[in-house]
Amino acid sequence: MNRTVIAMIVALIVALYLTILNVRHPLIGMNVIENKNGDIIVNDIYEFGWAKKNGIHINDQVLKVDGKPPLSHFTVRKYKTIEQAKTITIQRENQIQTLTVDYKSHGTEQWLYYIALPMGFFLFAVSLSIFLLRLRPDDKSATVLIYFLLLIGLCYISASLSAKYALFGRQMFNGIFLILPAVFLHFVHHYFEKEKKVWFAKKIVFSLYGFNLVMFVASLISLSFRSISEAEVLLATFFINMVIILALLGKGLVYLKKDEQQNTVKGLLLAIGLSAAPFVLFYSLPVLIIGKWVLPAELTVTSFFVLPSVFLYLICTDRLFRLQFSINRFVYYAFLSFLPAFLITLLYAKFVNEAWRLVEFALLFLLIYIINILALYLKECFDRTLRTKLYVQKDFYQESIYRIGEALKKQKNMQEVIRCMEKEVREVLDIENLAFVQLAVQNRQAPFHCDEKEWMKLIKKMDGQPLSIGKIIENKRLFAVFVGSFRQSPLLLIGKKKHPIPFRAEQKDWLSTIVYYASITIENMLKVEDFIKELDSLKERSNSVWLTRLIFKWSEKERSKLAIDLHDTIIQDLIVLKRKVESLRFQDMDMEEMKKQLNDIEEEIVDMIDVTRETCHELRPPFLSQIGLKEAIVQLIQRFQLRVNVKVEWHIHLSTKLDEERELAVYRIIQELLNNALKHSQASHIQLTLETYDEKVQLHYVDNGIGIDMETLNHCDGKLGLFGIKERVESLSGTCEMTSQLGDGLHIIVTIPL
Repeated sequence: MNRTVIAMIVALIVALYLTILNVRHPLIGMNVIENKNGDIIVNDIYEFGWAKKNGIHINDQVLKVDGKPPLSHFTVRKYKTIEQAKTITIQRENQIQTLTVDYKSHGTEQWLYYIALPMGFFLFAVSLSIFLLRLRPDDKSATVLIYFLLLIGLCYISASLSAKYALFGRQMFNGIFLILPAVFLHFVHHYFEKEKKVWFAKKIVFSLYGFNLVMFVASLISLSFRSISEAEVLLATFFINMVIILALLGKGLVYLKKDEQQNTVKGLLLAIGLSAAPFVLFYSLPVLIIGKWVLPAELTVTSFFVLPSVFLYLICTDRLFRLQFSINRFVYYAFLSFLPAFLITLLYAKFVNEAWRLVEFALLFLLIYIINILALYLKECFDRTLRTKLYVQKDFYQESIYRIGEALKKQKNMQEVIRCMEKEVREVLDIENLAFVQLAVQNRQAPFHCDEKEWMKLIKKMDGQPLSIGKIIENKRLFAVFVGSFRQSPLLLIGKKKHPIPFRAEQKDWLSTIVYYASITIENMLKVEDFIKELDSLKERSNSVWLTRLIFKWSEKERSKLAIDLHDTIIQDLIVLKRKVESLRFQDMDMEEMKKQLNDIEEEIVDMIDVTRETCHELRPPFLSQIGLKEAIVQLIQRFQLRVNVKVEWHIHLSTKLDEERELAVYRIIQELLNNALKHSQASHIQLTLETYDEKVQLHYVDNGIGIDMETLNHCDGKLGLFGIKERVESLSGTCEMTSQLGDGLHIIVTIPL
């Protein structure tokens, strides 16, 4: 079983166990102090606790906890608070009262803040984790993000137990609370490392893990020191972690300037900022500075719902993981309806009827939730039905033009363009029937049922005036738009309106615009189809010289561009790197091994420069127009002899200056012949003669290699370099004669007219 799946199952089990503990132990929320007489006195009551709901006041005396003296209870002894008790005996003046604490003692706020919200957040995080696991099962960054979501869900649930001083939940909360920032930074590093755009070292991530581990131990030790509280250690560490993460993400914004991944960093900053800002500003910092919060933690941590929501948004907008998927409409509406239903139920419970039981509130929430989903579905239906009456602003038509423009980019043929246009027109205009037709002179039948007289009047209008692309002709309920003439056949959009109302000006402008878009798209598609057919037919003919010539010239242009790019970028960067390495050698270092390694690196860089320069020479003959064809060929032969032990006898006599195209062709032919000798012929001796006479340039090539079967060469379909030589020569109206047989070398005579 996948480790991630196991982690999710374990997290679910732990979350269920923590929730059961939360239900069993309500938050009592009663801090106590021992007075001079040794009595245990209530000195603080928490707003959302059981004590406040049951009328316990400050200065009340605690006589017994679970039927025993208060100091025998571990939370009183360790933390000066009363939690996880079943019975509490209180004395106020002369009245003594024993109160029972059980799961029924949960108030509305406790059910909401300590059970419903944490469990809802955890289920949200698990749902997003399952979603990620299905779509990116083997992505390490997605796996780390899943761990982060599961941990933050467990942290939220265990926070409730931590407030109740349950030992298991408290230590789990402390550990997860401190490790979360490091896990988040680990995810960021993994994700951008995969994209090859990481801007901080991995050791920073592991350093943060180590720092938080040390601070976790410090939080455990802090229990022995009255001057330092456990909460202060945790909050200070969390604040330091947040500063580090925000600083690194800010650095990422600068590093990824003008890069599309900058949007991902902005999304991560948004997720961290919106989710952590209320907790940091209204709880964490005030506790650290003045020792008292502005808003309770229960309220501020609800903002952490933003975190998985922003992650979901980043995934849905293709800014994170670049996933291709579609979201079911019901799931989308259910997600949108949750928060309004929850807020309405919460406001009702707070201000209208606090006496309702939990089951009644759950039914109310479910009812509002379903109504919200249905309302969204009804809104969509009404939008489609009434959009022509509701949306008359120009913005509506501009949005449609943008939508159809994006949709037309994805269509592959004329039929798909027509279907796309038909769908858009039906959705935007109030029409009854619609059809794209190619009306011939001899056949002018209506494409759908309509009034015959009205149809003939429309035909007469079209015949009586010149048609231009996008021109609209109306006749009561019928209208026609000329799309264009394609392959000697006119294409028209014919429609029937539901009501005999003329189109408004903005509707005419919109319809003409999208028809013009469709016309251009169809025309370009047909031209591409015709061009491909022409290329295929030319390829089958024997006289396709111009096409072969065009392809070779195109290839040479791309090679020239690539050569310039390589020379101006890679080589220059490597030279700078070489100089940096040289400077390191003169620094004060006493490690000989380090100097040896640097020397090795320098030699490797020199080799890389030579290889890259050689590649540039092969892609583009060096200074061919400046030093001349003869000198370029000599350099080519010299480099060839440096690589292999082959004797080359060459004779070059050029009495006439060749044009650039023929100079490049001759150079490439010789280059290909030498490459063939290097890779295939196993020759030890080559004779090469190049000369001009009678307005021709002639190349003789002879080697003593293993030769080649001419029948194989004639049926190679362009897979061998020698076949490419033949095509190149023929593209210049030249001839190429090759004679060879196995074991008897290769003889080639190339003749090209000047």
